[in-house]
Amino acid sequence: MAIKAVFVGVSKHLDPAINELSGAKRDAQALWALFSDTIDGLSPTLLLDEAATHERIQHSVLGTLQSATADDVVVISFAGHGSPDGRLVAFDTEISNLPETGVAMADLADAFKASKARAVLCVMDCCFSGQAPARVLELPATPRSAFALTGIHGEGRILLAACAPNEEAWEQPGTGHGLLTYALMQAWTASEAATVSFPELAGEIIRITRVEAERLRLTQTPTFLGSVQGGLVFPRLVRGDNFAAVFPSHAIQTMSAQFAELATHGFPPDVVAQWTNDFPAGLNALQLRAVNEFGVLAGRSLLVIAPTSSGKTLVGELAALRAVTTGQKAVFLLPYRALVNEKFEEFTARYASAGLRVVRCSGDATDGVGPVLAGRYDLAFFTYEMFLSMALGWPRLLHQLGVVVVDEGQFITDPQRGINVELIFSLLLRAREQGIEPQLLVLSAVLGQLNGFDKWLGLPLLLSRDRPVPLIEGVLDRNGQFQFLDIDGTTKIEALLPAHSIRVRGDKPGSQDVIVPLAKQLVGAGEKLLVFRNARGPTQGCARYLANELGLPPATAVLDALPTQDLPGASLGLRACLRGGTAFHNTNLLRLEREAVERGYRDRAGGIHALVSTTTLAAGINTPASTVVLVEHEFFGETVQPFTVAEYKNMAGRAGRVGFNEIGKSILLAETPMERARLFQHYVMGQPAEVRSSFQPRDLPTWTLRLLSQVRGVREDEIPSLLLNTFGGYSASRANPHWVVQVGQDIARLVTRLLSTGLAERDGELVHLTLLGRACGASSLSLESSLRLVELLQQVDVGSTPPFHLLALVQVLDELDNIYTPLMKRGQSESKRVAEASQRFGSTRVRALQRFCRENTELWARCKRAALLYDWIKGDSVEAIEKRYSTTPYQGSIEYGNILGIADATRYHLRSAHRIIATLLLDQPEFLLGLDEILSRLEFGLPTALLPLTRLPVALTRGQILALAQVGARDAEAIDRLDEATLLHCVGPVVLARLRPALAATAP
Repeated sequence: MAIKAVFVGVSKHLDPAINELSGAKRDAQALWALFSDTIDGLSPTLLLDEAATHERIQHSVLGTLQSATADDVVVISFAGHGSPDGRLVAFDTEISNLPETGVAMADLADAFKASKARAVLCVMDCCFSGQAPARVLELPATPRSAFALTGIHGEGRILLAACAPNEEAWEQPGTGHGLLTYALMQAWTASEAATVSFPELAGEIIRITRVEAERLRLTQTPTFLGSVQGGLVFPRLVRGDNFAAVFPSHAIQTMSAQFAELATHGFPPDVVAQWTNDFPAGLNALQLRAVNEFGVLAGRSLLVIAPTSSGKTLVGELAALRAVTTGQKAVFLLPYRALVNEKFEEFTARYASAGLRVVRCSGDATDGVGPVLAGRYDLAFFTYEMFLSMALGWPRLLHQLGVVVVDEGQFITDPQRGINVELIFSLLLRAREQGIEPQLLVLSAVLGQLNGFDKWLGLPLLLSRDRPVPLIEGVLDRNGQFQFLDIDGTTKIEALLPAHSIRVRGDKPGSQDVIVPLAKQLVGAGEKLLVFRNARGPTQGCARYLANELGLPPATAVLDALPTQDLPGASLGLRACLRGGTAFHNTNLLRLEREAVERGYRDRAGGIHALVSTTTLAAGINTPASTVVLVEHEFFGETVQPFTVAEYKNMAGRAGRVGFNEIGKSILLAETPMERARLFQHYVMGQPAEVRSSFQPRDLPTWTLRLLSQVRGVREDEIPSLLLNTFGGYSASRANPHWVVQVGQDIARLVTRLLSTGLAERDGELVHLTLLGRACGASSLSLESSLRLVELLQQVDVGSTPPFHLLALVQVLDELDNIYTPLMKRGQSESKRVAEASQRFGSTRVRALQRFCRENTELWARCKRAALLYDWIKGDSVEAIEKRYSTTPYQGSIEYGNILGIADATRYHLRSAHRIIATLLLDQPEFLLGLDEILSRLEFGLPTALLPLTRLPVALTRGQILALAQVGARDAEAIDRLDEATLLHCVGPVVLARLRPALAATAP
């Protein structure tokens, strides 16, 4: 018996509308390798991705069948997408032209019948109905074909199809194979006999596939059709040299500190070279422990808790690149958009040359949501909120992943973001029950007693107190005495500043009395200084007086990189600071200004010697300093909140620059020796509080709704067990064994309410969320806000209401009431905001804003936000908005940070509520399209007519777009017609140099 074989695997496609698969290429490679290792003299054809065009597939398969003789057995295997009209999807298949570019099963059926081969075994690991992440094209308008396999089987023709005609063919998370191929490999290699035969082997393949599908809570039953007189016998398949070459072992058990070793384990040479260049000393002690003791390069999950700047991020990078080299995908989850953008740009620069596809999803127009949903990426960066939303809306996302890196894991204790972090972990823990278990790396700055956090996650713990650059922590009083914990662990007190250098520099004693002489001393010694202030105003004032006092040369390169159009009031102050060698960093600056400051500060020759920042810069953004000064030790808001020890430690941990300083230093300021001693004991010697969930009993309805959105249906008495899958529930049940029983009554009342409001319904014994309930559960809104939004929307006449009115309507939600809105609360000066909102949205909408108000100031704040947003999306200048909505310079003053904060918060919650609105307004597609447009206008702060300028090949700022509009350039053609001087004035020299060539390259 001579065997001829063709193995085809198509994971990637030219057509961007076709989702990428994870395992189809690996399926074909595995079967090719197993057959090649087992059968001497076999020369099978292997077609993968780019080589698997529809012409080559047809030529290879049909040619092999035509050339077969009566003694031959032909094996044909295809792994990839099928189409609902019964075609195999090739690399070059066009979704808009399936008849001409797909491989018709009918043509294959004719060839099977005409072939002289004694027997043909056809393995089809694809399907022809269903939806992603199954192996079928998403073509809802195309009728499904239940007869795609007709004619393939018969006497002498055996068909092993992945599933029944009305089922889906799934890929198996973890192995990187289709369920059918995985089962085939397991059954065909596990036999104790030297030979295997069909149909006996088919029964075991079907059994394994069904079992693995059930683990994923899916249904997939392979179809075995046809027969061969006398049976069809093959040798047992063995894994040999070919298999080892195609699937080398990437599980690195131990290694030295040198990155060069990774090249022998399949890591791309360009990546290894980049790491060697970026980290010439190799892996540090923490990273080596993660690899050698905890097996992160062998695919093991891990919780890493270590100080800021200890090198945790590289642990995640190592695991991510290991996954990518094995054909898997990796995601990094981060708390802030700024962090997502920074890491996206950093990783793109580092890994693009190696061919890695890096995308980001942070809620902006530049997001790579499309590539993520289509699987067309290798590394992706998400904000916590975006990942949770996408994972709930598109469960296939979890199926794609080999590694999930949750960075800044300490945010599980954060009052605002903690719920999203905890629900992400809950989702991942639940996925484990279905056999979906990507490697999980949680990277956290210093935490207190874990309170079972690691046990809840089921992760081993790598805890380190060491830093690559040792840190001196201390407190400085107004007498110049510095009490500090030295690197040898001893407490010391020394005169850091001469007492006479600390003098009153203003109308009364203030922090600058100490900061100025301290900065002069440190900067004079060549140090880079990072000063943390607890509000935006003090950052700007502090940077300004340091620029005046230090006498430094200007940061020319940073000044030259700053934008020049539509500048907020803070921009003028930034320029003044930069001319004196200092800078500040807060949300009153444009994004490009903040990025320019960050780059200039990181650069040794950037010219910024002292940077003053709000505390958000402590969370991961790469701005290492020689010395950190913490001026305050408390936040000022509605109430005064002292820094937690963990918050202090993370800010102090920014001190110390690898390769620049041998020792870092953090200095907390105190007024008196007594306060110095107290702060030293509390912060320097203190331990962070134990890890606690942000879950509070009052949040039970919202948490339950969110958890119900993660399951299809559950018995009412099982709902409390969902809460045990959260850290809050886990901790509560450990502290009180009767906790689950005690919350049962609350759950019962909540279920009654969900049923009565139409958010849930019963199906026999099961309670499950309705379409509206799932939309509410997947949103960022509390249960109360969701119900409030539903009630308000049901009262809106959509036919006569423009979509932009939603900007005002959502201001009644608790989440937006909680957004800080500067307001003059004394007197009636802010009452004019009601008239301003009425002028822009009409009196009906303002009456809606009065709903659920507790006092007049709350109504004024809602109206102020609504009117401000109207002007923002109309394209009014930032300067005009700041002036119009500022009551006094001290009370109710609106700055750019407020404008952006209100716009971003409204956009976030409005986007999150999009599914709720869409569920209620299914028959209003034009209104929903208008809502999409409003979200874009909120992001860019532009009128509809100018949105096309946001889609140019070179990204423009709001100011540049508004400047172009003023000269009549509202599209690419109009820009191309502008003379050089006018275009230079609008966009500046840097963008000009890129814009002309980019427009020429994309011109039709």
